Amino acid sequence: MSGVGRSERRARSWLLLLVALVTFWSASARATTKREPQDYGGPPPPTVGPALLWAPRVVLFPPWLVSEYALRQPIGALTRAAEKEQWPEKVVQFFTFGDRGQITLFPSLLFDFGLKPSVGFNFGWKYFLAEPNTLRVHFGFWGPDWVSTRVIDEYQLSATQTLNFEGQFVRRRDRPFYGIGPESPSSPRLRYQATTSQFSLGYQNDFWRSSALAARIGMRSLSFGAGSCCGEQSIDEAVASGAIPAPPGQGDGYIAEFQGVSLAFDSRRPRPESGTGVRLEAHGEAVFAPARGEHEGRAWASYGGTTGAALDAGGGRVFGLGVNAEFVDPMLGTVPFTDQASLGGNQPMRGYLQGRLIDRSSIVARTQYIWPVWFFLNGVVQVDVGNVFGAHLDGFKPDLLRLSTAIGIRSNGPPDSGLEILIAGASDPFESGFRYSSFRLVIGSHHGF
Repeated sequence: MSGVGRSERRARSWLLLLVALVTFWSASARATTKREPQDYGGPPPPTVGPALLWAPRVVLFPPWLVSEYALRQPIGALTRAAEKEQWPEKVVQFFTFGDRGQITLFPSLLFDFGLKPSVGFNFGWKYFLAEPNTLRVHFGFWGPDWVSTRVIDEYQLSATQTLNFEGQFVRRRDRPFYGIGPESPSSPRLRYQATTSQFSLGYQNDFWRSSALAARIGMRSLSFGAGSCCGEQSIDEAVASGAIPAPPGQGDGYIAEFQGVSLAFDSRRPRPESGTGVRLEAHGEAVFAPARGEHEGRAWASYGGTTGAALDAGGGRVFGLGVNAEFVDPMLGTVPFTDQASLGGNQPMRGYLQGRLIDRSSIVARTQYIWPVWFFLNGVVQVDVGNVFGAHLDGFKPDLLRLSTAIGIRSNGPPDSGLEILIAGASDPFESGFRYSSFRLVIGSHHGF
């Protein structure tokens, strides 16, 4: 019995020791193991992604504010009222004439703040004199020193080929000049008066999808006038005072003959088909201005190209990317500053006024987003990065590039009665700091034909 009792006591002792060791190990493990955080129903802890979004939110807040309260909400209210009252149909009917609706006459009004405004009309006449013939006329006016007229008569040779005659006359006293080169300052802004007229005969062949071959030949004249406008100094006065050197061709007009050709390969189909595709375009023009009297003979060639791609996301929403480069080379004498590569206005870098940047070459990279606002209006956001440089992009540096941003709406119908509202701005060269030095507001008719 005593032997059995000793064995039981020994077994209980080992069992107690084992329990003590297990208990000690569990306590040590709990002491060294990190406690899992408890979820008490509050907001989740911040992560890196949302934190990084604050920077673009702050940068894009002003454009969003303009888009939301100056464009989207007012246009939305106007759209609802217009759809309810059927304004578009009534407007089109009011300005349409003829038994076949072949004649249209729309008023034209253009405010490009920083330049003189204009009023006028856009006139169109299908089947003019012949079934395949169309006449289009634009006229704008703001006193004797602001006159713009453009006439195009287009004859349809076949389903893909057209022959056209174009005449144009423009006299303006408010043309701005800031200097030449990539670092031209935003002030002072000078003015000059110029009168241009042009007559040309052209041919176009739309040979595949949106691809086209076009050629033209014609005559062009340029003359300068005295005086200025808008309370600002003229180029003549600045040159006479020694403030600036005379720009090439300043005060020296010409009468010239020109020949031009352009070729575009575009895989996109005409609307309303998908807007997805790529575009490659090249163009060139040669100008010959013989000597006359005291004016020296001149000749130059301008050429360039564009490459781009577009993605149609459906519902009329299209994203686009592209790069454009332009060059001007003298063949005899100098190239007038009015005929050198320029950016601003209706050209790329729309945050600048027309002719803001001038030099022998230019390069611009562009991204654009277009979306439907109404059945005949599109919203447009455009961002450009580029600048002008010397011959063949001489002096190009990334630090000399500038930024241009624009947001607005424009009509997607016939260009004869095109409408545009644009809010845009542009910066100094990047090396001068990220500072916007240009603001542009355009309201009215864009003469796209």
